Amino acid sequence: MNFRKFLLAAAIAALATSQAFAATLPEVEGWTCGPLRETQLDAISGHQGEWLEREYRTANGVKFLAVWMEGAGPKLWKPAAEVGEGGETSGGESAEKISVAGRDALLESRPVLGLSLVVKLGKDCVLTLESQSAGKDELAHAAETLIEHMEAEKAEK
Repeated sequence: MNFRKFLLAAAIAALATSQAFAATLPEVEGWTCGPLRETQLDAISGHQGEWLEREYRTANGVKFLAVWMEGAGPKLWKPAAEVGEGGETSGGESAEKISVAGRDALLESRPVLGLSLVVKLGKDCVLTLESQSAGKDELAHAAETLIEHMEAEKAEK
């Protein structure tokens, strides 16, 4: 009986530490927030996580798509230690390793498509922001704002 209690306590502790962030893309006061789209990532082997998407426009008019992915896939992703010579990858694309809200992140730039900012949050969570019109600082600030709101929502629960 004590062993079962131990296993239950260990499972609860593991779940609590793996979800350091609220598992949602929050509504941010002063921003235009589109509807939240949710996709459960299920496979024959069972539930593998979830994929959430929401379009935002900040108070300054910066428009971007945010994607929150949690589960088996993101836990293996790490920003590259090296990005290549001068950040160039191919076809005019570039990538830069940066820090956002004290976390490792990768900023990618692609002609025509714009910027993509990927931030590793927790063991198995990744937040991605994509924009055709935002600059590096605008996208990083938007990511920091979302992370702050996600942390605050988690603290309230």
